[in-house]
Amino acid sequence: MSAFPPPKLKYKLALVNIQEQRLLRIAFWRSCLVMLCAVSLCLMTTSSYWQIKDRSQIQISGEKLASKNTVYTALNFAYPQFIWTVNGLDLTQKIESIPSIATAKLNKQLIPPALIISLQEKVPVALASSQGKVGFLDSEGEWIAQEFYANIDVDFSLPKLKVINYQPQYQQFWNSIYQLISLYPELQINQLQWNQAGNLFLYTKLGKVFLGSDLSRLKEQFKIMLKLQNLPNYLERSQVAYIDLSNPDLNLIQKY
Repeated sequence: MSAFPPPKLKYKLALVNIQEQRLLRIAFWRSCLVMLCAVSLCLMTTSSYWQIKDRSQIQISGEKLASKNTVYTALNFAYPQFIWTVNGLDLTQKIESIPSIATAKLNKQLIPPALIISLQEKVPVALASSQGKVGFLDSEGEWIAQEFYANIDVDFSLPKLKVINYQPQYQQFWNSIYQLISLYPELQINQLQWNQAGNLFLYTKLGKVFLGSDLSRLKEQFKIMLKLQNLPNYLERSQVAYIDLSNPDLNLIQKY
């Protein structure tokens, strides 16, 4: 038996050797490519291009009554900050802590890097005084200080409805009261006033109406006001001090 491999076997061994060297070169260059990509990605992600550096990269939409400065102040954003490290939930919660903002949505834009904030504001439905301060009420009865509606004099008509001496404990009744006021515009209710004892007075086209402190029968009280719409035809408004509807079953007209 020959000590040297036959030509065919020798040829095959050479081919295997060439293939092994080729695979080794491929593996080497693949490793180099992976390392190059990793280094490039690392350099890219740490580039200042991807940072939020100033207010111009925070875009706010949906604000009409609140000012952008109010939103920026609430954000208390730490510049600079890489866009992927920005905590969107935290920023959203900060914005929604502004009394005049109902909801906020934040989206991240990569190219160019920017934060896009969409706002939904609470629309004021009444002017209101509360605990010696003047502000606004929304439809849910939340009292909001006027400072949170910086643009209200420019872009929004002031509400015609006024509420005097509003207190936090009255919020549980406000939704029902406001719905009934909207439901019966013919009553022309333009002012509500609570006194120190917690009794509620309405100022309507009938004159002053006393509802008392128990507001569990509001619907009945409003229906009685509707029935009394023709009262001015029979009695001069100047003669009526107020209409007492504190007991809907026994309505009284108090004269001067």
